[in-house]
Amino acid sequence: MAIDLDRTALLLIDIQKAFDDTLYWGPRSNPQFETNITNLLEKFRAARQISASGKKPLIIHVHHISENPESPLRPGAPGVAFQDYALPDKSSFEVVISKTVNSAFIGTPLEAILREHKIRRLYVAGLTTDHCVSTSVRMAGNLKVTDVFDADGKTQEEGDGTFLVEDATAAHAKGGFDAELVHAVHAESLKEFATVVKTSEVIESLESIYPTI
Repeated sequence: MAIDLDRTALLLIDIQKAFDDTLYWGPRSNPQFETNITNLLEKFRAARQISASGKKPLIIHVHHISENPESPLRPGAPGVAFQDYALPDKSSFEVVISKTVNSAFIGTPLEAILREHKIRRLYVAGLTTDHCVSTSVRMAGNLKVTDVFDADGKTQEEGDGTFLVEDATAAHAKGGFDAELVHAVHAESLKEFATVVKTSEVIESLESIYPTI
């Protein structure tokens, strides 16, 4: 299915420096995470720059601020900062929102932003697979954020849906289970809420429209 860039969004969840602290979180899965996030951002931004039709994919950066005073994501902690490879730019097509809970939809304007921009395809990546990514993907599916409804709440138009970019997410070891197992099980469970894809598939879809990016 071809991508309509004007109705496509990339949702990047909690790509913040605090998650480098393996003493706090434990070992992490997916050593290709940083490379894949970098490549996704590069391709989405390149598509935006060369789009002759004016179609611009939306990029949404989610920023977690913890209410736990011991968390490396607490207000004012250095770990709250975005990773250098995932810094938002100043384009009007990149939005930053902050959250204090696992879901990127609770207490934020995310759903309103997606509906205002008439997003029909939502790609989700970021940290962590089993917490904020999972919660946000499940809510995106339940809310049907890529569909259009009439005044009576009936579906007028079905979007392409939510896509989890599985190898652009990562998880930490916990409960005696290693990080790769935690990652794999949670990504598999999200297939009921989203289409699970690889970074290479997303890039191929973008390059099918703009071969030079």
